[in-house]
Amino acid sequence: MTTQPVPQLDELAEAEAMFASVHRSLAELREALESLKQQAISGEEIDATATTKTVSQLSEAVARCQKAGLILYDCRNKQAGIARGGYALDFDKARADIGCKLDRLRCAIGSGEFLE
Repeated sequence: MTTQPVPQLDELAEAEAMFASVHRSLAELREALESLKQQAISGEEIDATATTKTVSQLSEAVARCQKAGLILYDCRNKQAGIARGGYALDFDKARADIGCKLDRLRCAIGSGEFLE
């Protein structure tokens, strides 16, 4: 069985920075959308081109945020040793378990319990 290499810390930091950047963009776009909403409520004239652009940017930012979130999630899981299926591979525990079983097998062979 092959395992994937653990990502470098800079890869995780880069993913976290990307997620934070997209999150900030979403906050800014949310403010712009709130401003447009207030203009509509107060009866002010709304620039259709600016509104369309803001809504389009918001949609794109949400998609980028989802993608960045998935990348960050994968990086954190890789760093924690969690495989894509959601399970962690504890190599230290597996190594210890195998060592114990080998020790028991050596003891059993040394006692003559297993003869060829």
